[in-house]
Amino acid sequence: MVNSYICKATTLAALLILAIGINAQPAVEDFKKVFKFDMTSAAGEIIIDGRLNEEAWKKTEVGSDFWQKVPYFAEGADPRTEIRLTHDEQTLYVSAKCYQSKKPIIQSLKRDEYWDNDGIAIILDPLNTRTNAFLFGVTAAGAQWDALRSQTSGINPDWSNKWSSAVYVADDYWSMEMAIPLRILRFDPNSTEWGMNFVRNHLNDSEYHNWTAVPESFWPPDPAFAGSLVWDEAPKASKGNFNLIPYVSGGIEKIRNIDTNFNFNTGLDARASVTSTLNLDLTLNPDFSNIEVDELQTNLTRFNIFLPEKRTFFLENSDLFADFGVGGARPFFSRTIGLDSKRQAVPILYGMRLTGNITPSSRIGVMNVHSLKSDNTAAQNQSAVSYQKRFGRSIIQGMFLNRQAFDDNKTISGDYGRNTSLEAIYTSDNGKYVLAGSMHHSFKENIRGDQGFYTAFAGFTNQNWEIGTDNVFMQKNYYADMGFVARIENFDAENNEIVRLGYIQNSTFVDYTFRPKDGSIARHNFGAGNEIILNTDGSFNERNSNMSYLVVLRSRAEIGITLGNTELDLVFPFSFLSDGVPLPSQKYNFSFINGRFTSDDRKAFSYSVEGRAGAFYNGSLNQIAINTNYRVTPWGNLGIGYQHNELSFPDEYGEGTISAMLGKMEIGFNTNVLWTTLFQFQDQNEFMGINSRLQWRFAPMSDIFLVYIDNYDVFNGAIGRQVQTNNRALVCKINYWY
Repeated sequence: MVNSYICKATTLAALLILAIGINAQPAVEDFKKVFKFDMTSAAGEIIIDGRLNEEAWKKTEVGSDFWQKVPYFAEGADPRTEIRLTHDEQTLYVSAKCYQSKKPIIQSLKRDEYWDNDGIAIILDPLNTRTNAFLFGVTAAGAQWDALRSQTSGINPDWSNKWSSAVYVADDYWSMEMAIPLRILRFDPNSTEWGMNFVRNHLNDSEYHNWTAVPESFWPPDPAFAGSLVWDEAPKASKGNFNLIPYVSGGIEKIRNIDTNFNFNTGLDARASVTSTLNLDLTLNPDFSNIEVDELQTNLTRFNIFLPEKRTFFLENSDLFADFGVGGARPFFSRTIGLDSKRQAVPILYGMRLTGNITPSSRIGVMNVHSLKSDNTAAQNQSAVSYQKRFGRSIIQGMFLNRQAFDDNKTISGDYGRNTSLEAIYTSDNGKYVLAGSMHHSFKENIRGDQGFYTAFAGFTNQNWEIGTDNVFMQKNYYADMGFVARIENFDAENNEIVRLGYIQNSTFVDYTFRPKDGSIARHNFGAGNEIILNTDGSFNERNSNMSYLVVLRSRAEIGITLGNTELDLVFPFSFLSDGVPLPSQKYNFSFINGRFTSDDRKAFSYSVEGRAGAFYNGSLNQIAINTNYRVTPWGNLGIGYQHNELSFPDEYGEGTISAMLGKMEIGFNTNVLWTTLFQFQDQNEFMGINSRLQWRFAPMSDIFLVYIDNYDVFNGAIGRQVQTNNRALVCKINYWY
């Protein structure tokens, strides 16, 4: 039974991959030979003001002749872009001159809001990995963007570091300058060649340009297709390179109009370069009050969902820990650290991370974090060790995790969780073929047998096709105390308990993309997917099938439609309504249609509408979601979103609505002073709250935050729907980057 489902899907995908691969056009054989930039040391001082009028720039090589990447692949991108690079012993200097006849489009002054603005970014791969890279970008309004890119998890824009930039806007062009300290990069001091590329956003024509000819099917920042930055002499490793980032915070908090607490906190973050490629991060008594709050998501599945990590300490080289496993099954998920059994925040005493390259092809990660006792959970010490070896674009990696509970500085016998992982990922040199496999095992007190999970993946990508098949075999006793597994815990509504069940899952998808060279349509995308879940004994559990069509216009508007069908054998009674009788354990088969429209986001007023209609288990589910945004260029954005879910089941199973509202306000007085406010209402979580944050970046990477929090419980009371204060707080935090 297992073989009949999984082998058919895998065989079909493999045959398609083989058939298309035979006729695929070859990519550029060696980008570093074709795209080359020879850099010399700066012939004089450079002042970072964006104007490019220094003598040093006049004596550098000029790179141009960019390639158009979006809406379709073409040589000779227009308008013209000119890049220049030079250096001294401590700094890499980068400049660009971006010609255009129309005023640049700026949608936000917020840091790390890059892709929806006119801007230009450099992709640096100092170790020539062709898998990992640093990204530094500047919008035409001067807002900075920095990020890390890994082969397995893509771009992480939450990473930030200290560097400087400036922009100058003229009538027919805009120009920028960057000064990137070499000490914040990880490089080999014996190498004179780095991987390098540029990506320019030209939104007036809805285009993205690359310095190199990145193939059509790959996202512009992919370092696999970087050119070569050739130094006149190898850059020297910095000595004594470290940063200290102390903070102080204080505030007042009122809980349920009863208790008023005055809080004062102080702590320290520190970064030190052990070598030019290996970095040590330390944190003592960290405070995350300034981190942006999560946007709550309505969950109409039977399983938990997880939200992305935003805390700075966990971000650099995070792929060394977080990329093991697959999307719904991760042995390590950093958001489990610093949370108790009820997902409430607990204080972290300290954290330590040692990450980076020990050789050009080998990376390590070592982490230890100790959190304090809370009302719901004992003190926890959580450790992770990982090793990654690269062979070309392919990697083999392993990881060990350990969670140990403590009481009065003594370990609690038997209260631990340990995990091991081993993975291999093959990626062809041109990036078209990917094969991956992994095996994972967990260890807990008094748990014996069925303690592992295993994965296998095959994928193919070219300029038109993307095909993949992903397989997971999850055993019921695999525990991820430091991770996340979506499907393994099943809620039995009849007995009000969680039951662990293993599963076998195959997901296969085929996408075809066509990009017309002329006309109002920029891209057609046709997709089909099929997901099959079996119980570990091979019996049927669930199937989800869909067919989709997406059309993207040159105006950036998008129209999409999806037809879906689900067949499942519900193992345990489950209710989506708080006051309904749980749906019975039986077989269900239902179909639905989903449609969405997104308007041109370059306009002052933009919106999106998405709807779903059709059957849902033995009833129906109709959804509508509307999101609007009004922008006052360049300093202001006001967004309002509303979601309405109407569920109707027969007889005693009930009917009801689940709704949510989201309001966002962003005011950028300039790129250093930003005021953001988030309002959320969601009746599924019985929550309403306001989070308002004023940030003043008074020096590079040094900030003053003033944060106001006002959260409410929403519930059905004696006189109908009622709102009650949960907690209210005003917090001030100051951090300074030495």
